Amino acid sequence: MSLPAGPKKKNSFLSRLLLTYLVAALIPLFCIIGILFHLKWDAGKREMRKTIDYTAKLLSVQLESVWNTMSFISLDIVSHEEFVSAAVGLTYENASSYEKARCYNTLVGAISSYPYVSSSYRVVFFNEEGYFMTNERYNRPYDYTYRLPKGCLEQYGWIRTARNNYGKELLLPLSAHILPNTDTEGFSLVRSVRDPGSVVGFLAVQLTGDSLTQLLSVGELYDIDIMVSWGEDIIYRSEGFPLGGKDALLPELEQDYLVSSVLQEDSGIQVTAVIAMADVLALQRDDFVLIGLIAVSVTLLTLVMICVFARRMSAPLILFTKKMKDTTVQNLAEDSDDRNKAPFHEVQLLYDEFSRMRGRLEVMIENEIALTALQAKERLRYLQSQINPHFLYNTLNMIGIMGAETGDMRIYDSCQMLSAVLKYAVTDKENNSATFGEEFENTEMYLNLMKLRFEDRLEFRLECSPDLRECRTLRIILQPFVENIFEHAFDAGHTRLAVSVRGTVEEGRWRIVIQDDGAGMPWQELQKMRLEIKEGIRGTALPGNPPQEEIHIGIRNTLIRMSLFYGDSFRYSVENVPSGGFRVILEGRQERT
Repeated sequence: MSLPAGPKKKNSFLSRLLLTYLVAALIPLFCIIGILFHLKWDAGKREMRKTIDYTAKLLSVQLESVWNTMSFISLDIVSHEEFVSAAVGLTYENASSYEKARCYNTLVGAISSYPYVSSSYRVVFFNEEGYFMTNERYNRPYDYTYRLPKGCLEQYGWIRTARNNYGKELLLPLSAHILPNTDTEGFSLVRSVRDPGSVVGFLAVQLTGDSLTQLLSVGELYDIDIMVSWGEDIIYRSEGFPLGGKDALLPELEQDYLVSSVLQEDSGIQVTAVIAMADVLALQRDDFVLIGLIAVSVTLLTLVMICVFARRMSAPLILFTKKMKDTTVQNLAEDSDDRNKAPFHEVQLLYDEFSRMRGRLEVMIENEIALTALQAKERLRYLQSQINPHFLYNTLNMIGIMGAETGDMRIYDSCQMLSAVLKYAVTDKENNSATFGEEFENTEMYLNLMKLRFEDRLEFRLECSPDLRECRTLRIILQPFVENIFEHAFDAGHTRLAVSVRGTVEEGRWRIVIQDDGAGMPWQELQKMRLEIKEGIRGTALPGNPPQEEIHIGIRNTLIRMSLFYGDSFRYSVENVPSGGFRVILEGRQERT
């Protein structure tokens, strides 16, 4: 005979030791790496946040400057009385060609002086009669006889707004076709030129050329997208800017983008700069790759060191395990010098304990052989003891048959019922459990026996819920309470007796009520019985050592047995009924077969 085989390899000490070291070393390592990645990511976001804040502020300042310049040019032109008078003169239908040419030249002279201020600004004037002029030199050949195509102004929606806002400035979206006779993009500031009571023309100032290109290139180095808005209108939006309007400023946009917005109070121009988190991550990719390579290198080095150290630690235990597996009954008394080879004091202690265990095991094997012999003798004696109950059953059966032969069926019925009650009580000693259905059937058999004795003086009724019949319980738990009834129920004032046994199940708990309408139990006797039951359940008075004047031992022992069997879920009550009689209530948790 050999000792049981060792655990499977996947549950070996080496694998557990490796797992422990890996958890102890790699989890902190991964936490540190994760913290490094997180710190790097936060630092990158902070740096990019500064960049887009600077970009938004720089662009807003530049646009504010552009707006101020265009506003100055526009106000400077319309503030001249000759300019307004000339614009009014072009609207007169009865004016002569000479007068119209003079007015036209006056207007051209007023707006043509601004290329000397800055060649990046285009100034345009036109009216609803189709007259058009600009400060760009290639338009100088135009004369007062030139007209815009009839109806072309209807395509410009801003004209209707400018006509009705009493000369206030309008900032138009960036477009190549926002003004007549223009095909280059530019930021445009427009206003209507008014003679009191009527609109005599429209004046527009545009930023064009290299200045506009340089202005819009802000943020291209870091892939920052820009949106410029004026009030509710979007003046400019780069191609990569998310969404399409003011919705881009919703808070949920910040989940995927870094957002910065600057509003200039004087002009009402708002600049919003955004950059996608993915782009921020791409800018830091090289740093993340370097951290990752360092993390992989450190992890691999840690794994190698853990494997080497774990194998060195587990080698003596593996040798000890092999020694245990090779131990058999034949070499149980042998010893070896493997203890002295163990490098650790703890392993040497294991060898010492194993040596003592082998000595104890040798003694246990000898005791096991002796115990097996004693069990065989006990089994033989148990089989012999079964002869006595069978002898009693056969004797009762013979008495019953003799009664039947003489015509006294009461003797026959009594013997049959008594035989059934005894058989239920002593049969199958190795199985101490039964179902509540079996208990109710045995109790009914006992009451039928009592009915033969007391005849019309005894009436009984048993009810058992179907949900309760198959629940498991202890054997002989109802009969002791019914037997107790006949010890105290009859007296001079109670010559007749009614007994009821009712079992129900509610909300997972069973409840059995055993009640009679007899004389009840004397108060002092009831109190004494309750005290003995409590002491028995607490263990202060054992069932095998009852008091000298013990009575109602059946009730006491049954309640103690049920308390041990059901534990804390068991509840009981023994009491006199105020209207007369005695009542026992048993409750416990439902246990099915």
